[in-house]
Amino acid sequence: KRRNISCFKATQLWRNKVAKVAKNHKEVKFAIADEDEHSHLLAEFGLDDSGEEINIACYGPDGKKYPMEPREEWEDDEVEENITKMKKGKLTPHLKSQPIPKRQDSPVKTVVGKSFDKIVKDKSKDVLIELYAPWCGHCKQLEPIYKELATKFKKEKNLVIAKMDATANDVPEAFKAEGFPTIYFAPSDNKENPVKYSGGRTVDDFMKYLKEHATVAFKGKDEL
Repeated sequence: KRRNISCFKATQLWRNKVAKVAKNHKEVKFAIADEDEHSHLLAEFGLDDSGEEINIACYGPDGKKYPMEPREEWEDDEVEENITKMKKGKLTPHLKSQPIPKRQDSPVKTVVGKSFDKIVKDKSKDVLIELYAPWCGHCKQLEPIYKELATKFKKEKNLVIAKMDATANDVPEAFKAEGFPTIYFAPSDNKENPVKYSGGRTVDDFMKYLKEHATVAFKGKDEL
């Protein structure tokens, strides 16, 4: 079950404070982690450089990460207020993302956390996206094949072949990668329910799949 609230503080005082607030949110799971031993969790919420000993953050119902503003001290009612805001969707989520590329010279579009919705969830286009890890050998083997595929469809306005480093960018819940590479097809008419690609990894395999599953007509489809 998803851990909905993560509170980072390694003192009994804050354990008690959080416990009081938790009583008012039975449906929410709270956790307290030691800042030194769990620094990677702080980094996930963008709190690794907060400069504060006390850091509070939470996972919202939407699966997004919500860090609360770093400060030296929190009162019980302030924690309560922020949790309520989170549940109402009034807190700004933290999104781990590489910088948005200034240029897209490769036929394979590079997607980052901040550009994911704009590119992958564009309802005017079908999108095939590879989630990869820089250290992944299988991803490196796929790279020239994937690039060749994208080159073949470079002029197709309604089809996007894309990739994203899933170790450096937050991935939406519906596009989770349990291994690498993980490839999803996000059809133009159903962006909230992408289909995990499980076919072969040759150019012909990908082309056949796109011919069968494309929802937006594109030039040359019948010639694939």
